[in-house]
Amino acid sequence: MEKEKKIKINYITYIKKHYIPSSRIIKKWILISLMKDVLSHVNIIFVGHQRIRTLNKNYLNNDHATNVLTFPNNDKNTSSGDIVLCPKIINQEAKEFGLPSKLRWAHMIIHSMLHLQGYTHNVTRNRLKMEKLEMKLLADMNYGNPYVRS
Repeated sequence: MEKEKKIKINYITYIKKHYIPSSRIIKKWILISLMKDVLSHVNIIFVGHQRIRTLNKNYLNNDHATNVLTFPNNDKNTSSGDIVLCPKIINQEAKEFGLPSKLRWAHMIIHSMLHLQGYTHNVTRNRLKMEKLEMKLLADMNYGNPYVRS
């Protein structure tokens, strides 16, 4: 029998006016993307356009707003991390790419969770491995391929 996956999830919302999936569905996406038994706690933080731009500039030296930022906790005594999402951008991208909103949101959560577990896409080989895993996890939930755009 497979051991039940467990993780503590905190939801922190700094915005109110944009669509955000329910905490129940986000938890489902988080649990399906737990590949390794390395995470015990994750903060899901919803922010506006300006705040994510500031975080991106301060931590990654990129002076533009982005859809999501992932911050693993590098403390060896804890297994946690933060996922900072900008609902305005994620919802705009879903429309722009011709994707169902739930697919775009699921992709962003799964992508971020994989980053928290050590997956990267800084070189082609790692990117292809990560994308293949994302597509598999999304397909397991009957979502489409996030890399196929209308």
